Amino acid sequence: MGLEDACVHCGFCLEACPTYVVTRSEIHSPRGRITSVRLGISSEGIETCMFCRRCELACPSGVEYGKLIHNVRQENAVKRTLNLVMEKPHLAYRLFRSSKGLNSRLVRRIHELIPNMDEPLEYREESPEVILFPGCLMSVAFRKTVNNALHFIKSRGYRVEIVNGCCGLSHYSEGDKTRSSFLIQQLNERFKGKRVVSLSSNCSAHMREMGLEIEDFSEFALSELRDEKRDLIVTVHDPCHANLLGITKVTRKVVEKLGIRVVEMDEPSFECGAGGGYFIHHPEIADKVMEVKAEKVKKSGQNLVLSTNPACSLALAFKGFKPVHLADVLEGVENLNPS
Repeated sequence: MGLEDACVHCGFCLEACPTYVVTRSEIHSPRGRITSVRLGISSEGIETCMFCRRCELACPSGVEYGKLIHNVRQENAVKRTLNLVMEKPHLAYRLFRSSKGLNSRLVRRIHELIPNMDEPLEYREESPEVILFPGCLMSVAFRKTVNNALHFIKSRGYRVEIVNGCCGLSHYSEGDKTRSSFLIQQLNERFKGKRVVSLSSNCSAHMREMGLEIEDFSEFALSELRDEKRDLIVTVHDPCHANLLGITKVTRKVVEKLGIRVVEMDEPSFECGAGGGYFIHHPEIADKVMEVKAEKVKKSGQNLVLSTNPACSLALAFKGFKPVHLADVLEGVENLNPS
């Protein structure tokens, strides 16, 4: 019995799916994709899935949709190359910087979405007690956040080492079974016996699902908070995979403990439009999903958006909002309020 056989075609997944919401097409819905797998027919819908897995929360039959898509997708050469580059953030930084100005749709899209890139932060103390794992995109797109997370962990008296790299989520979502498994095995060896704090919450969720023992930064922060308050008003975006595993609930506990006022947006876990690297490879649908998300954020009346995942933060910034990570909030609010 295949994973697709658990689907009863009830349709609860439809409105949870961002690509169905913007296309109103069954081809681009979880139910339509499952049907194509069940019938063994080719469908463009397999490639247009954003892999947010919101459908899994909506499904009353417990269809393991993420595993299904992982099993049937075949990563193409362009996606594989970009994913391999992102495995080494220092290499990604150098290549992206040197590619600026090239007449390529893919390159232009990358620079449009990530206008400011930084050299990944390197840091290691003698006999480190905590490994800080920023994840690949966070390393080059939000170095300031990495620095803020490092400062917070050190302020709690820990010796820290930063390990820049990739968790393999992008490989996994694109169907590269061999490479995604290899990266997890590599991290398992690197992390064995260490306390690991992951800064990108969707990476935290993926690594945990793959059996790694890690803490999301929100979990570390909750355990280390003292009598601290932040005079701040935000709306909160719940990254998809982190929401699926309940990590976003911990983020909200930290926010509550800090006394931050939250003005809820409509459907906080609705897909941001990034979909990992989706907004690079499928810009037309991604931009439509970003626009739906932007409308939900606008209705909250807030421009400052708490987002704990870098791809989500890039999508929110692309639509004119000011995303901030929990690590940024913990390091002070002086420069967080939008002008």
